[in-house]
Amino acid sequence: MKLENKIAVVTGGGAGIGEGICRCLAEEGADLAIVDVNRANAEQAAAAMKSTTRKAAAFVADVTDSADVERVVKEILNAVGRIDILVNNVGGEARFYEEKPGEPYLEEKEWDDTVRLNLKTTMLMCRAVMPHLIEQKSGKIVNIGSIGGRPPSGRGGAPSGMRGRGTEISPMMSYGVAKAGIIHFTMTLALQLAEHNINVNCVCPGVLYTPLYERSVPRRLQATPGAEGMTPRQYFDTFVAPTVPLRREQTPEDIGRAVVFFVSEDAKNITGQTLNVDGGMVPG
Repeated sequence: MKLENKIAVVTGGGAGIGEGICRCLAEEGADLAIVDVNRANAEQAAAAMKSTTRKAAAFVADVTDSADVERVVKEILNAVGRIDILVNNVGGEARFYEEKPGEPYLEEKEWDDTVRLNLKTTMLMCRAVMPHLIEQKSGKIVNIGSIGGRPPSGRGGAPSGMRGRGTEISPMMSYGVAKAGIIHFTMTLALQLAEHNINVNCVCPGVLYTPLYERSVPRRLQATPGAEGMTPRQYFDTFVAPTVPLRREQTPEDIGRAVVFFVSEDAKNITGQTLNVDGGMVPG
């Protein structure tokens, strides 16, 4: 096993991509500190990881809040003694967490919420864990970005109703900008921490059908001509999956395996890099 006796912290590890990452890390021998804002999800995921015979513990924190981040990192260190791996997985399109039915959700608030949920959480967790990694002169950090943060291809992969037109800003643009920030943050932090034997890399998922994606579909249905009456799965299969050149969606475990590579000794001389796991949607 590639990660035996390593301790990994995964934010947003209670469901979706985060749970898949935890599963892959555990299969390779890592013990887990699963951080999630939802206690039930964190505890359920920790219990599932224990079936692999690895140790796993649930920790509850809102990683958009700096005080809560500092608290939970200290709590983890007190409980398990050290941290070898940090995976910053928390993120998403904030409107699908914050928007309330029947209430206006303003564009400016969407930008603030999305940058905080994706980019700020990544910075806060890195800042809190870095002193420990520097002291032990080793560590691996993987930030989860998105192909939405890669340079636009011009192919317009999003369904037409989810793109901006004229003076209208795309409702997906704040997400892409935040994820692009994570990619840049990864590169600059990797240079800063290289002298301390700490690797920092980024994985960019493509299209995955997760609980968060399912939650987003009602708004997507409203914005996409021809999608009326579709179930979330029908929408994904009709408008999203066909945009993948390999003609198949990605899974949380696909992302998890890429993370395992980056945090293993196989990638000891790789840092500051971003890997797309997207079935060829954004080449290069």
